[in-house]
Amino acid sequence: MRSKFLSRINSVMQGKNYAEVMPQFQAVYNVVLGGENLGRMLACKQHKNCNCLEHSIAVAYFSLLIASRFKIKCSRSRLLRGALLHDYHLSDRRGDNGSSFRHGFSHAKAALKNANTEFALDLVEQDAILHHMFPMNPIPPRYKEGVIVCIVDKICAVYEATSARPYRKLLERIYRSTPVL
Repeated sequence: MRSKFLSRINSVMQGKNYAEVMPQFQAVYNVVLGGENLGRMLACKQHKNCNCLEHSIAVAYFSLLIASRFKIKCSRSRLLRGALLHDYHLSDRRGDNGSSFRHGFSHAKAALKNANTEFALDLVEQDAILHHMFPMNPIPPRYKEGVIVCIVDKICAVYEATSARPYRKLLERIYRSTPVL
């Protein structure tokens, strides 16, 4: 039972179900990332070898993949919007005296403020953005979409910190099929 579960998670994280979720992903991705701050997300360093935009794309893609693969009943468009905008803080954490610790506590509020300014967000999307740093921030996400984003964000952060070229194949596929970038 345990090995079946682990192999299922492994196949999800390797992106074998790419074709299954890509149409949903592309529809929301094109709307959200058509915003005016795309260049600022590209310029923000995230974890080691990844920028903020790449990190947000990966969190959104894997959140959708996990929700689809495990048949979690939730709003896919809200999940994607919350995931794509969860780090929409538009600032380089190195500008905060190099303190990523302080950044961990403050960037969710800045991301929510910036996202609300540019996009009309509902409560589920706002919750996913504001509470994605649980348990560092003490209030957990209220909705399934936020819980998924919170968990996938942590997994992606660890992967980005330990990988020389994170998401290379995923980003190549997305950039190839999307005119926005």
